[in-house]
Amino acid sequence: MQILFLWDAQSQAEEVMAGQVVRDASEDAAFQQEVLTIAKGAWEHRQATDRWVERVAPQWPTHRQPPVDRNLLRLSVWELTHTTTPAKVVIDEAIELAKHFSTEQSASFINAVMDAILKEHRSLRSMEKQPPEGPKAEDAV
Repeated sequence: MQILFLWDAQSQAEEVMAGQVVRDASEDAAFQQEVLTIAKGAWEHRQATDRWVERVAPQWPTHRQPPVDRNLLRLSVWELTHTTTPAKVVIDEAIELAKHFSTEQSASFINAVMDAILKEHRSLRSMEKQPPEGPKAEDAV
């Protein structure tokens, strides 16, 4: 989340800065690469995520959200939609991070937004799994 916060503050994905953040966090090269992959994925999908969040919480457009909340949502939505991490884990982590790093109301806001996004995501996924409707046998007679 620190990388997303920094990139958001700079309005660009600054690789050197991100590299320093991950090196400060861990000496494990695999961990560093995974963190950068997640951050890049969330950053690259931020516009779609922001539109989704604004649709489910129109009273809180992206520019009105605290930066921590905005980037927690970007990270959480990306993780929910691009990894196999269970939804409950993604949402619980986001809530805990909001409690620790953001405003008093942020945990409730994050919970409500992520719950709405999860419902939409599940609905969309279930629609994708349904077979397409084709011609019916009785129509051929």
